[in-house]
Amino acid sequence: MLNVSEVLTILEKEGLTSSRQVVLRWIRQGDLPAVQESRKIGYQVAQSDLDEFIARKKETAVSTESTEQTTDDYQAGYQAAIKDLLEKAMVSGSGDLFLFRKNASIPIHLADFKEMAARNFSTGKNNTFYQTAIKNLFHPFGRKTPENVIYVYPLGDYYKLANLIVSKEELSDFMKEMDLEGASLSDVFAHLYLYYLTSGKVK
Repeated sequence: MLNVSEVLTILEKEGLTSSRQVVLRWIRQGDLPAVQESRKIGYQVAQSDLDEFIARKKETAVSTESTEQTTDDYQAGYQAAIKDLLEKAMVSGSGDLFLFRKNASIPIHLADFKEMAARNFSTGKNNTFYQTAIKNLFHPFGRKTPENVIYVYPLGDYYKLANLIVSKEELSDFMKEMDLEGASLSDVFAHLYLYYLTSGKVK
């Protein structure tokens, strides 16, 4: 028979715990069979019971690790599917993305965007980047009449704005880099689109 100290030493070597309190809790909960003939002697654990306990713990750990890996793989696949959906998603005749409700999306108004874009370029409205941004965002399918408001569509870990798809992580990094953490998401995405356009990430 093994006392608690001897049990703890073995469990430490097996990488299961280094806490005496944890061992005592397992014994009191009945997870680790033990007998206590007297308080002086304390708990005694049979080697065979300890071996079975260690085997169960390791099997549970492997199962948990496998489940966590499966969950991670599922999440990665799910987010990849969402990104693929956004890349292929079509815009309806009203300029709204099918499958998405406007009240779940982030609006960007034409007047606000024009003002911001004009401020960002030295030649204002005559700048080719400015003209491209207005055309891409507010004149979908080459329409002559612009949309008064467009939407950023969130789905999973991604956002879609016209021909730009950005992850939440990218958005967070951009907000920190540009000191926009207190700005509205409408303003942030307007800045983001202009930044990506001038850097060649969208055309």
